Amino acid sequence: MNIKLLRYRAGMPDQLSPGRQRRSPVTRGGRPTLNADLIAAAMLELAGRDGFRAVTMQVLAEHLGVTVRALYRHVRDRQDVVDRAVELWLAKWPEPVLDPDDWRASFAEYCRLRRETNRAHPRALLVSLDEQVGPVRLHPRRLTAPDAFLGFLTDLGLSMPDALFVHRDLTLRLYAFALLVDYRHDIGQAVVDDAPMPRSWLDQFPDLDVPHLREAMDVSRTGPDEMFDRMVDDVAHTIIRLRER
Repeated sequence: MNIKLLRYRAGMPDQLSPGRQRRSPVTRGGRPTLNADLIAAAMLELAGRDGFRAVTMQVLAEHLGVTVRALYRHVRDRQDVVDRAVELWLAKWPEPVLDPDDWRASFAEYCRLRRETNRAHPRALLVSLDEQVGPVRLHPRRLTAPDAFLGFLTDLGLSMPDALFVHRDLTLRLYAFALLVDYRHDIGQAVVDDAPMPRSWLDQFPDLDVPHLREAMDVSRTGPDEMFDRMVDDVAHTIIRLRER
């Protein structure tokens, strides 16, 4: 992996909070230097693709083209790298621009930004299942963004309980979409689409009386972008229904 390219992908140095900023020179002899932030960016990139559990210190070292001993000159241990990677990931949370007067368009744009963020590191979404994350320094945007979204929903006339319901519902849908659709599509696997099951399952029982399943399998499938737009529309209709209660 080209270290200079990795630094660009990570959006450093301004992505991390002051407590995590590097203190070593940016370059040495004209070449980017290895430091804790760069190691965290590599962890996030690999974990976003393969999951945190798959990323050992040896894997990190090979990815960066250095020795494991070189990594330990900049970080305490693997847990330190995980915590820094999570901090870097949280700093990428999008800041929504939400307009109650044009709420459908701004809501769709907010969902698009959330999709992009999740899609960049999809398997990092499973960090709470894969790792015991220690205390991290949150970027303020990780708090101001959901606050703005809840305020947007209440400005539309939703009660706070209903706004929380929409927030949770959307988050679950976005996480599932990132893992089951975008992630699989981006690595070249068959995505989980709107088919009720794989066709091969039905083919095992050609004489089984399941006419509704067979009819459903013949419905034309949509691509990931169309599936995402329909999902966003579904949540928008939920908002409309809650506004009318």
